Amino acid sequence: MLWAIAVLIGATTVVNATNLTHAKNESALQVTTGDKYAILVQSTKNLRASIMTGSEMKQANPALTFEIVIMGQMVQELNDKELRPILDGANKAGIKLVVCEFALQVYGVDLQDLPAYFVGTPNAHKYMFQLNEKQYNTLSI
Repeated sequence: MLWAIAVLIGATTVVNATNLTHAKNESALQVTTGDKYAILVQSTKNLRASIMTGSEMKQANPALTFEIVIMGQMVQELNDKELRPILDGANKAGIKLVVCEFALQVYGVDLQDLPAYFVGTPNAHKYMFQLNEKQYNTLSI
């Protein structure tokens, strides 16, 4: 009986130490060491999440570069009144907002009708390849 209790206490100690190690590793994953990031988004939901992520990263390291490249049908939503404060906040946080001019053309949106902080690129996919060549950490969601 004493042997069983000793084994149980020993196992619990190992599990607790392992959980503590995992907790330390998980928090370490929140630290970024790069200085150039870009995310390609195609939905408003992912745009909002990307802005949140970029804002957190810029707050932790104002010197880093963070770009959100927007493409697809969601370009039609960029003038939505509910989305405007979020986009303005991204701009204020120092996040560069790049929009695919091909998508704008396909969905009948004029770059001139978007806030002045939007930057156009002829082709979002090609732009992402160029960012990769410039050593950006990129993600497509």
